[in-house]
Amino acid sequence: MATTKSSRTTAQTAAAPAATLDTAAETAEAAKTISEQVSVLAEKAVIVPIGAGLVVRDDLTSALRKLQKKYTTSVGLEKELNRYEKRGARARIRLEKQFRAQRRKLERELKVRRKDLEKQSSVVTARVEDLVSAAQGLIS
Repeated sequence: MATTKSSRTTAQTAAAPAATLDTAAETAEAAKTISEQVSVLAEKAVIVPIGAGLVVRDDLTSALRKLQKKYTTSVGLEKELNRYEKRGARARIRLEKQFRAQRRKLERELKVRRKDLEKQSSVVTARVEDLVSAAQGLIS
């Protein structure tokens, strides 16, 4: 058994430098990976804003070309003005309908509350008259 134990210890001692080499290689690989990741992130930090700016530029030029097509001729301009007029008229009609509906709703609520108030005031008037007559009966 002593032989087995000593050979095991010798094998562990021999394996220790190899493990150290593996760890050093892994550390170097990890450092290389981290530096590559930093490099990729730095590249993205520069490229993304440039790409975004180019997309915005393309969108603006496209929008300007569309506007130019619409408004350069009198026929196109007249067509757009008619479109705006119709849309404005529809919006005005819709708004007027909403106002009328709200006014009718408010008038209905006011009518109900007025009736409730009239009922309450007649009850209060009757009670006041009873109190006055009771007071006059006590005074006479």
